[in-house]
Amino acid sequence: MTKPILSILLLLISLTAFSQKELVFNKEGIEYAKNGRIQLAFDSFNNAIKANPNFSNAYTNRGNIFRMQKKYDLAIKDYSKSIELNPENLGVVYSRANTYSDKEDFKNAIKDYSIIIDQNPSFTDIYFDRAYANIRLENYNDAKNDLESQLALTPTDFKSLANLINIKTKLKLYDEALVDYEKILIAYPNQPNLHILYSNRANLYKDINQLPKALESINMALTINNEYDIGFLNSADINLKLGNKEQACTDFKKALSLGVQKNEHFKVDEDFRMLKKNCE
Repeated sequence: MTKPILSILLLLISLTAFSQKELVFNKEGIEYAKNGRIQLAFDSFNNAIKANPNFSNAYTNRGNIFRMQKKYDLAIKDYSKSIELNPENLGVVYSRANTYSDKEDFKNAIKDYSIIIDQNPSFTDIYFDRAYANIRLENYNDAKNDLESQLALTPTDFKSLANLINIKTKLKLYDEALVDYEKILIAYPNQPNLHILYSNRANLYKDINQLPKALESINMALTINNEYDIGFLNSADINLKLGNKEQACTDFKKALSLGVQKNEHFKVDEDFRMLKKNCE
């Protein structure tokens, strides 16, 4: 009887060792990734999956590598497999949602964010993330609702407050937006991007034809940041509309010297063409 019992024990030990291999490979891959050795990390996660094709963590980690490499479809495939194996891991659903957002597939991103909200509405920043996807799809009413839900959870979240103002402007809720600008500018005097808020408020004043207030707001923006290329372009436009051609052209040339045309938010519109016509 001794020999069969010994054989069984050896078989059990062998199976246990095999079942632990994926954990070793996965841990190894994480360490490689932490040290920036991405290919070795990728190989380790591959080995973990080969050792145990039902090991969800390895698919998640390999998906993270694919996402880092901007191989979004492969990342989504791995995240989906991980979710299939472990549906309760909302962190992986979140990673897949963000990957959909990375590849600008905002409809699928919203589906995943909604899955998380249904199961855990207090998940960090989840309403803000869905709001961003809705903004990109120009679903402004849905974005407004999401930002308000985010602020119900995190009332002092600056990015949600600032984006809600922009949404209210898009929805032509101008009075509400101006009240919110006043509140946020008072509440966050040391925000690093405060100059952008003043410039955005200047644009709102310009849209409702309150040009003196627009000028006052853009001057505040440029006092805070005197290298703000978009701000100088905005100031040039406001001054030209007010009849201050000399100042408009000074600001226009300053904006050009700061490289405003390379700014990702720059676009050639009628206001730019008018400035160019008057100042060049």
